[in-house]
Amino acid sequence: MHLAYLTNFANLNGTLDIRKDQILEFSKNFEKIYFINSQNLHFFPNFAKKFNNDKNDKIKHSLPRNIIFINPSDVNDFKNFINDEKILIINNIGRGIFSLKIHYLIKKFNLKQVYIDNLGSIGMTQKFALKNIIQKIIFFLFLTLGKKLVSILAFLNIISRIEVNFISNKKILQSIKNNPIKNFLFKNKFLFSKEFKLVNSRSYDFYLKKKLNISEKYIVHLDPEMNGKHEIEVRGKMDEKIVKKHYKNLRLFLKNLSKLYKKPVVVCKHPGITQKEIKRFKKANYFKDFKITQFKTREYIYRAAFVTNFDTSAVVDAPILKKKIIGLWSNFLDENQIEHSKTYPREIGYPRINYVKNINISKKKLENMIKNSNQNYKKYISNFHCFNPKISGTDEIIKIFKKRFKCK
Repeated sequence: MHLAYLTNFANLNGTLDIRKDQILEFSKNFEKIYFINSQNLHFFPNFAKKFNNDKNDKIKHSLPRNIIFINPSDVNDFKNFINDEKILIINNIGRGIFSLKIHYLIKKFNLKQVYIDNLGSIGMTQKFALKNIIQKIIFFLFLTLGKKLVSILAFLNIISRIEVNFISNKKILQSIKNNPIKNFLFKNKFLFSKEFKLVNSRSYDFYLKKKLNISEKYIVHLDPEMNGKHEIEVRGKMDEKIVKKHYKNLRLFLKNLSKLYKKPVVVCKHPGITQKEIKRFKKANYFKDFKITQFKTREYIYRAAFVTNFDTSAVVDAPILKKKIIGLWSNFLDENQIEHSKTYPREIGYPRINYVKNINISKKKLENMIKNSNQNYKKYISNFHCFNPKISGTDEIIKIFKKRFKCK
């Protein structure tokens, strides 16, 4: 049996970047690793691509030769492939309304599937303002409703369950145990995931292997998309005038940090953004004084004296390294972004400030704010990253793939 990631190729560069170390380890331990494009297997695939604003991009990563990409044109094409190859599905398709068809196909073709969610990230709920009621209805119908239907259909045995869900979030198990209904369903294997396996996060795996030297050379800013796909889903497109004001103030704030600590600023963009969007962003000159990079976020966090961010899961490497972290927000953000900007500071334990009101913040005030904040990191790491400091999460996953699923 061979491993096969079932995933949307519109997000392929992001997937390959976020999971690159794990994929490389898989490639060393198994003969073939397939990546199967899910786009043409959705309900109403052409409409789904437009609705999801899918934009496929050229692969920007060098990969081992045993990584093979499969792009089925339709269900029959997918069926022909699985008739030739026995595969274990690594489910990366989500649970939206369009992907319900794929969940049904997995059941129909009697395929086993697992889910790997050891990113160390924290889930966030979407908050909608009353003026965005149309977006809320669309979001519910196409995304939230899909998740609920998957759970119901799995309970009714109409679609297949996840055999093993590999997680690094201890709180997921705690929430199931604390909920009598979920606990009953879990014990009787009625939840969408039959089993949860707690493993170390991919960030902690990387830290264990000490592949990068740790230094304090840069101020590293993890920049969000003001008009990214998920933001537009929730509130529509933000006015360009507000976007410009946001970046003008943010740039001045970061310039002040650079001056205070005498270190250059590096801006890290999300790996899922297309190269066309990156070029457009650079052309806008929002960060004309700084280096802008993509696919190198972890490398720069390892070399950071300071890490600033809004609400991105990319920050999770920083507390493992005991880096200084500042969470940012302002009234230029929408209500949903402001709410999300509280999540990581609250869970990890670092301060959050309004970058507009603190453009010229003093070094003394800043140091007082972050003083001793890294003492809070230990609890966060124990809940989201490290459960066995002697073995990597990926090694545990590989062991289960070989022993239980007979992957080769």
